[in-house]
Amino acid sequence: MTENRDTRKPSEDLGGPGQERGAGREQQVMLLGGRISCVLGILLGVGGIVAALFGGTANVSIGAVGAALGILGYFLGSRRLGTVTVLLCVAALFFGLAASQGLIPGIDASDRGLPAIEPAVE
Repeated sequence: MTENRDTRKPSEDLGGPGQERGAGREQQVMLLGGRISCVLGILLGVGGIVAALFGGTANVSIGAVGAALGILGYFLGSRRLGTVTVLLCVAALFFGLAASQGLIPGIDASDRGLPAIEPAVE
């Protein structure tokens, strides 16, 4: 018959005080941090696109921070999600810049408007 009693010591699996924790646990924490970073970057990228669509300012810093979070997530181990985050945020940067210049139909240019006739020409 087998015993139903757990014979493992807690310090063997979890690492007691002064002992090293397993590399698997550290890898899981890094992967979780990378995924959280990528999700925040995706939210910033989508937010930048939505802000440009609804007439907000073309704020490129949102896309840049999102891309930086995607790069951080990539280096923390979330390879696919990090790549998607960086690509989405770069697309949001280009979309926001195009919207600010009036290149997207239906969205007015948000940069400064110049007069049609310069006063010094007359």
